[in-house]
Formats: sequence, structure tokens, C-alpha cells
Amino acid sequence: MNLTLREFRVFRVVYERRSFSGASEAVHMTQSAVSKVCQEMEAKVGQRLFERSTRKVIPTQLAHQLYGYVCEVLGTMDAAERSLRSLLDMEAGEVSVAASPMMSLGLLGRPVTEFHGAHPGIRIAMHELSTDETIDHVVNGKADFGLVSIESGHAKLAIEHLYDETMFVVCAPDHELARQRQVSWQRLATVPQISLHGSFSTRRTIDRIFAAMQLTYVSSIEVGTVLSAIGFAKARLGVAVLPGYVRQFVADLGLVARPLPEAPVKHRISLITRWNARLSTPAERLAGAVRQALSKAAP
Repeated sequence: MNLTLREFRVFRVVYERRSFSGASEAVHMTQSAVSKVCQEMEAKVGQRLFERSTRKVIPTQLAHQLYGYVCEVLGTMDAAERSLRSLLDMEAGEVSVAASPMMSLGLLGRPVTEFHGAHPGIRIAMHELSTDETIDHVVNGKADFGLVSIESGHAKLAIEHLYDETMFVVCAPDHELARQRQVSWQRLATVPQISLHGSFSTRRTIDRIFAAMQLTYVSSIEVGTVLSAIGFAKARLGVAVLPGYVRQFVADLGLVARPLPEAPVKHRISLITRWNARLSTPAERLAGAVRQALSKAAP
């Protein structure tokens, strides 16, 4: 078909933006030029990639299938470009890192700050995402490495286990559980919880722990961010079960975090890279700083 990288880049932006005008701004081309590139791709593959309307662009099933391959190819090229730009020294270049917002704050804050102080010429791009989005960013080469809690292997990832996180109950200071030094899982099951959506690795870990211990819990409200869970805990709508890396943040907000006992299911914190990727020198240095920092932070 002789598809080109230029066509791939335009296709990816149109697919993600669902708009020729939006894509034209992103790739610095005219709208008619973007439309022409897509038409040329469609001519090469022999089928439509997008259904056009006056208001939006709708990808076809073929476009959905092609998108994953396009992201993988462009991810490889983007990672190679970042690596080539920084092969010679540590004076310039970019490191791209993906993690959840709270991991970025609680686990990456110190190593990133120290790395920036030592290498101010290296630009650090932080992508604050969900677990699944972090994995996609690393697989597709949009991030050099990521920090996640991942329960199983992945065909396109190299997964390096760093440590097992302790889970904590986060609650208002006048909550009944705040008076205890440690809260048992059995006691936790008797109070309403503020739960994260099932797409969060923290929620999946909690559900697996309760299932392994043959316990159930009541969810008073389900939220889409850790920050919302903390906010509702502060508003006394229930308690939130969260990893230990949130402790300083919740303490600054005036909440209490009480540890839970070791459970039969672990909340594993891992550093992930593409299975076939070779990190640039700056990315490897920052990944090493993260490894060192988390080896000291491990419970």
C-alpha cells in the first residue's frame, strides 16, 4: 500500500480529534490538505477510513483497527527520535513519563525534582493518566516509561516490580476509625467506602483482597478520581482505601490515614517500558533515580 509516516501522523490526529479542522491546527496544515491526505490513504487501502458529516468525522471499523498499528509505528519513531537527540550528552533532550496524578505527586515528585536540578537542560514531559492510559502511552511510545500497579503480564511491556504498597484507610479526623492505630479488613468491611471506578488498579486490588478474604463492603459513592475520593472522605461521606503514597497529601489536607494489615493480594508498584525499547541516556538516568527513590520508600 506504500503508506507513509506523514499519512500516519495525519491519520492519528484526525482519528483522535474527530475533526479535520482540529487536526489541521495540530499538524500545522490547512484543513483541505488534511482532508486530501486522508483521501489519499483511503485510495491506497481501497476503503473509507472516515465517515464525514458537517459537524464531525466518524472513524470506520477499518480505522479503528488501523489506529493501533499506526500508534505503534509512530511510537517507535518518536521514541527513536528522543533517543537520538540525547545520545551524545545530558545537556539537551526530553524524557517522557506516564503515571497517575497521585503517583506523580507521591512517588515521582522527589526523583523528578532532583533529576531536573542536576540536568536542567533536559525537558521532562509528565503525562498524568489512569493505569490503562499509562500502559497505552508506553506501548505506543508516547512515554519512555511509566509507573503503574499492574496485576499481570503484558505482551508488549517489560515490567519491573519495584515494591508492594501498603494500603491505608483515609478518613476525617473525627471518624471512628481515626481513633485506631491500625484498621483490620474485617472492621473496614463494616463502614461505608468511597470507591474508585473499576478502571483504577487500586479498586481492582481492593476488590481482589475482599474476595480473597471472603468479605464484602458497602460503597456509599463511586468516583472517577483519587482527588474526589479524598474530598468526599473529608466531607464524611465515607472512608477511602488508598495506597500509602497519598499519605503526605491527605495529611496536608487535615485527614487521617490508618494502615491496613498485610493482605493476601499485593498492590504491586512497577516500572514499565516497551518490551523492545532501548531507553535514551536521560530516560535511563531518570528511571534509575525512580528505582533508587522507591527502594527507600518501600514499606
